[in-house]
Amino acid sequence: MLYALIAANVVMFGVELARGANLVAPGPQVIIELGGSYPPLTLHGEWWRLGSSMFLHFGIIHLAMNMLCLYQVRAVEPVFGHVGFLVIYLLAGLGGGVASLIASSGNVVAAGASGAVFGAYGAFGAKLVLHRAQFEPDGWQRTMRRLTSFLAINAVIGFTAPGISISAHLGGFVVGVALGAALLAGAGAPQARTRRALGLALAGLALTAVGVLTIKADRDMTPVLREFDTVEHTALTSWRAVVERDKAGQLTDAEHIAFIDRELLAPHRKLRDELLATTDVPERLRPLFAAMSELVAARLAAWDALEAALAEHDATRRAALMEAFKRASAEVAELVNANNAEVDALKNK
Repeated sequence: MLYALIAANVVMFGVELARGANLVAPGPQVIIELGGSYPPLTLHGEWWRLGSSMFLHFGIIHLAMNMLCLYQVRAVEPVFGHVGFLVIYLLAGLGGGVASLIASSGNVVAAGASGAVFGAYGAFGAKLVLHRAQFEPDGWQRTMRRLTSFLAINAVIGFTAPGISISAHLGGFVVGVALGAALLAGAGAPQARTRRALGLALAGLALTAVGVLTIKADRDMTPVLREFDTVEHTALTSWRAVVERDKAGQLTDAEHIAFIDRELLAPHRKLRDELLATTDVPERLRPLFAAMSELVAARLAAWDALEAALAEHDATRRAALMEAFKRASAEVAELVNANNAEVDALKNK
């Protein structure tokens, strides 16, 4: 079962690469498309993402580290059997995913087998504690020191390195300890252990469903942010082309006014209305949305003024407005960068 799980993770990473993902640092969009956990989707009906995200990774290093740690704890499978090991792996991964959703401070993309891997270590820890008498004292101490060191090192990395979900690690570990203890309790016959593992799987799935249904998710602001980027990019690209035509004397004032009405004012008025209608903005994004609303209002005012200057054939006023647009474009670039930072936010597990 261990090798089948490793193979499944490797195959899914191959699928990521086939979909155009970067070998070292895939973008969040391809992870979302393949089933990464993203709160606005996971918590609004696409609960299956908690399972699929366990087999996706943010780059070759992320995959290699998780699979190496999983291989190092291969002694767990003989203890709990193939079915028991699979149940521990999957339920710990789900538990880590739920813990990550609870602790998440924003809409971030999560993927990785860390929760499941930590669950395997947790189950091994339960074995060491509950069946200590089965080990030689020196061997038990060495093994416990190694397990403690592994957990300590990963705790330090999780709390200090950016992009790592320590909550997923802790959640997976706790679930693994609980499952390991439950599977070790009572009769140890393989048939009894398998039945108990299947019963725990059903209970774990039910608890996962309860967790997903009770966590409140922020509204997904990505579509609005992308709409802003699209409108700004399209408008400014068209605007630069028209300015060049105007400089070359290929555009009358009437044509210029018609272009502003059709290509600039109309889409920005629609964008303004959409921003005003978006009332349930997460608190962390309210400054960004306020800045976008102010900038769109400034755009509309500037283009209205430019239309008036064109209608009055006022060349001096028109030149001043052109300079104002150049300064505004720098502000737009900063705002677009802020949008991209939000849209591309991610968190590895």
